[in-house]
This record gives sequence, C-alpha cells and structure tokens, in this order.
Amino acid sequence: MKSKTSRNSYKKCVCLFCLSNFILGLDTATARDGARAHPIKKIDTTPNNRDEDIWTFTLESNTYRSTVYLSPVLDFSSRNGWDIQIASYNIPAYGGGAQNYEWDSYINLSKTFDINAQFKALLGTQNGTTLFSTQRQFHNVEYALALYQPIPAANIHAGPYWANKALSTTTDVFAYTAGFGVELIKNKLAVQGDYFSGHSNVSGAIVNVLYRILPQAQVYIGVGVPETHSGNEFYGTVGFSVFSKASAEEVDPPTVEQ
Repeated sequence: MKSKTSRNSYKKCVCLFCLSNFILGLDTATARDGARAHPIKKIDTTPNNRDEDIWTFTLESNTYRSTVYLSPVLDFSSRNGWDIQIASYNIPAYGGGAQNYEWDSYINLSKTFDINAQFKALLGTQNGTTLFSTQRQFHNVEYALALYQPIPAANIHAGPYWANKALSTTTDVFAYTAGFGVELIKNKLAVQGDYFSGHSNVSGAIVNVLYRILPQAQVYIGVGVPETHSGNEFYGTVGFSVFSKASAEEVDPPTVEQ
C-alpha cells in the first residue's frame, strides 16, 4: 500500500501536468496575431533572490502568429550574493521570423549587497549575442538596483540601466527600471512585475503570477505591455521553474509551542 506522502506527491504531479497544459493553451490564445515577441525578456534585472546555493531551471513559452518560441534559463544563486545566469531566448520551436532576434543567448552576472534587514543594493551585467546568425552583434546591458523590503512578503526595486544599440535597435539607451514582488500566499502564490522605461526595443512592462505547485517546482503565467512608440506588442507568456531544493521554511517549518 502506497504511503500518504506518495499519494499526495502523485496527485500534485498530475495537477502540475494538467495546469501546465492548460496555461500553455491559454498562452497560445492570448498572443496577438501578427505580434512580435516583446524583447523585455532580453533583460533580466531580477535574478533569483534565494541566496542559498540553489540551482533553478526555467522554461518559458511564447506564441506569436504561426511561431512558437522557447526560452530556457539556468540560474545559480549563491549564499554570498552572487548570481550567474545562462539564458537563450526566442528559440524557434515551430515557425520563425516573428522576432527581431532569435537564439539570442546571454550570460547574466550580478552581485547583491546587504545594507540592512530591509535594504539591499544590486549590480549586474548581461552580455551575449544571437547564435546561428550571419549578422552577429554584441549585446550588452549594465544595471544597478536598490531593493527595499518593508515586510517579508513584499519588496520593491528600482534603478538605472544601460543597453547598447545592438540590443535596443535604436541608440544606446540609458533609462530606468522598477518592479515589485508580493507573496499572496506563503510558499504558494506570488505576483511579480517589472517595468523598463524608454521607447526602444527593450521598453515595456511585464507582470507574472507564480504558483508553487510542488516544493521544488512552480508554474507561472503573465502578460507583457509595450511602451508607447516602442514598436512592440502585447504578448502572453507562460512557463515553469524547477529548483534544486525546497526553501528552508518548507523543509523545516517552525514549531509552535503549545
């Protein structure tokens, strides 16, 4: 006879499979016909904030016209505040040509500095190019953020970023980014959002809703909103992430004295 834990794990896996198929279908339905893949995914100024020597693998899907793109990301976040990320965006899984760049691949390196219990500072750089392209150009982004966490379940961040012309497709861009994160249900449901100012290829906003369906796995769905005069379009996004370990609070929940 299977243990109660095994049965619960089996049910969660079934739920994860069903929910993943549901949101993959929803993503296809929400993408606008003829829209370009919004390039906001090409800048990640919010690396994994779990500084506990943890690996994270994320796979995101976007669908535009008759094109399906996949974007795998591998991230390692260390206890000393260093975060390194290897990502490939807009890999054509079906069709192609709906995005300015395809197979654009980057290494993102950042360092978080603890100022006190509520304030942190972050410095980062993202560099790469488009693979399998005859006109390969160097893409570069530099960013700095101030992070404020007034309560354990919420945080906000803001700061400047610089993107070179090859990535912005207009000119070298110096602008600002701002965002937030709110945990609605502890270790279960959260909302995250980021905004990039300006009117270039990297301008716009995205909001994601994340659901932790297993201690070491989550799914998310979101929407991207273009900045005016940026030439970008609205888009839907969906993805899932798996972690090398669950959070310490889930593994060893605090005991309550009676």
